Amino acid sequence: MLLLTIVDFIAHLHPALVHLPIGILLVAVLFQVISGREKFHALRAAVPVVLLAGLISAVLSCITGFLLFRGSDYDDALVSWHMWMAIALTFMSFMLWVRHFSGRIFDRTGRWLGAGLFALIMITGHLGGSLTHGEDYLSGALRSAEAAPAVIRPIANVQEAAVYDSVVKPILEVSCYKCHGPSKQKGGLRLDSPEGIAKGGKDGTVLVAGKGDSSELVRVLLLPLGDDHHMPPRGQRQVSRDQQALLSWWIDQGADYHKKVKELVQPEKVHGALTGLQGGVRAGEAEMLVPAEEVSPADEKDMKSLRDAGVVVMPLAQGSNYLSVSFVGVSAPASRLVSLLLPLKKQMVQLDLSGTDVRDGNMEVVRQCAALRVLNLSNTPITDNGIGGLGALKELRVLNLVGTAVTAPGLMAMQPPAHLHALYLYHTKVEARYWAQLKGLFRGAVLDSGGYKLERLESDTAVVRGMPAKK
Repeated sequence: MLLLTIVDFIAHLHPALVHLPIGILLVAVLFQVISGREKFHALRAAVPVVLLAGLISAVLSCITGFLLFRGSDYDDALVSWHMWMAIALTFMSFMLWVRHFSGRIFDRTGRWLGAGLFALIMITGHLGGSLTHGEDYLSGALRSAEAAPAVIRPIANVQEAAVYDSVVKPILEVSCYKCHGPSKQKGGLRLDSPEGIAKGGKDGTVLVAGKGDSSELVRVLLLPLGDDHHMPPRGQRQVSRDQQALLSWWIDQGADYHKKVKELVQPEKVHGALTGLQGGVRAGEAEMLVPAEEVSPADEKDMKSLRDAGVVVMPLAQGSNYLSVSFVGVSAPASRLVSLLLPLKKQMVQLDLSGTDVRDGNMEVVRQCAALRVLNLSNTPITDNGIGGLGALKELRVLNLVGTAVTAPGLMAMQPPAHLHALYLYHTKVEARYWAQLKGLFRGAVLDSGGYKLERLESDTAVVRGMPAKK
């Protein structure tokens, strides 16, 4: 056991040693080239010494590299190429060093050997970089100006979204594809497709349907950050607690690649994480919606009345008295339950009424909930008459009207909330000809009508995605 510990320690010296031959041998090649000039002639005596130092460091790098990568979870073909190029580099530096004994290190053949050594340094270094950063790390830098970094985008209606495509896949793309994606498959594992996930890696399967926390895909996320097996590695974007909960929940529910969110059972903790993905609020960022001012806790009896009816009522963040309330999945008519929200009007910051039967008359209650910052009315019977007074919600940040009968004149009659930064209008009755007027009214807000590209004008004051440009 002690011997294995010592061997592992020596192996882990490779990252420190591997840069020595690169620098030293490059200096030797440089001295060999410029010493041909009269004013640098004195450098000739230094070339064999520098070559010897580079040769020794190259040998040590080869040994530690072999120990480090034996049984590693890196791509076998890439490791093999890196190893043989490193051995060739070491042999080339040895041949060049031997030539100085016959005084032929600076002749034509010696210069060609120096050029070959330089090429091998470049190739070996590139392969080493590919091992640690991915095969496209060099070409990826050239594309960085065009390719936007992966992000987890808000979901307009999370309950109607496909669990894998809209919830699970974006998490994997942001945090896992760098090591287990198209350009790099560390440990033989590829997570950018259902087939790759099902296949697993060299160490076996990473997902056991129905067993989230015991699946390797989740287990490595829960390890301490300092653990060598923790994923993603230190320094890369980590998976938040909400995202961990969502991955584990998806696996617990059978790891189906086709079902919608609404088809799966949603515990309160998971429902909160899902709500965080909706309406412009990312998972793990719900805490950002917590007002700075403290508020007294809501009465337990008032919360119980809602919970008994199937409404999900939970803290917006740990240790906070502010609440997130969701009617999604409630079997009783939501229009009859909305009045139960009034006792929570000071604490309720998020309200999800999507897909319910709430009507314009119910908005009288909603308007009194002055603390609201996120309001989801998507796929409800709400009309212009219902949204008219929502401008009274001075703290409102996000308003989701997807799939409603709201029109542009109705929106223009509404006094825009002072802090509104996202308004979702996909599948509404808002017409393109009113779009410029809406932009002028909702200044500083993101108006989203479904992802269609809109021609930008210099006069635009809002970031807009959605409406087609008027022809």
